[in-house]
Amino acid sequence: MALTLSAGDWIDQLEYPEPSDFPDAESWLDGLFAAESARGPQHGAEPNLDYGFLWALWLSAVPYGLWSEQISRPSMEEHVQWIERLEQACAQALEHFGRTVRDGTSVNDLACAIASMIEGTWLNQCLTPHHPCDPTEPIATALCRSGRLLWRGATEPSG
Repeated sequence: MALTLSAGDWIDQLEYPEPSDFPDAESWLDGLFAAESARGPQHGAEPNLDYGFLWALWLSAVPYGLWSEQISRPSMEEHVQWIERLEQACAQALEHFGRTVRDGTSVNDLACAIASMIEGTWLNQCLTPHHPCDPTEPIATALCRSGRLLWRGATEPSG
């Protein structure tokens, strides 16, 4: 149980794709979301001490977080740490691709929405390797498509 509440070191070690390695923002997003899908839990996987396994194990602690500050506080601190990493990655991509967030939207808003979308997909990945609505597509496809929609709605060209 203690491991599920202290994955911060693994978040510190995250390496997000470099925007300069991609021809456009949407290609970069596909790389980001494919990497996040791969980092999360996978249906049918053997137990292995990695972030995806710990995240799935963390799900068992969530009900206790309803009643326990001891459970919820470290989990939320880890979540904020991850949001900060996503903010950095998004800010770097926005700058590189000449984009900015729309009025009334912050980079933090974008990072929080991305994190929520990733974790929602991870829940599905615990149950299936396929797109929930199209069994011919891998689940990462759903995440990439949704991520592009989010990016398009949250950003616009700079200037």
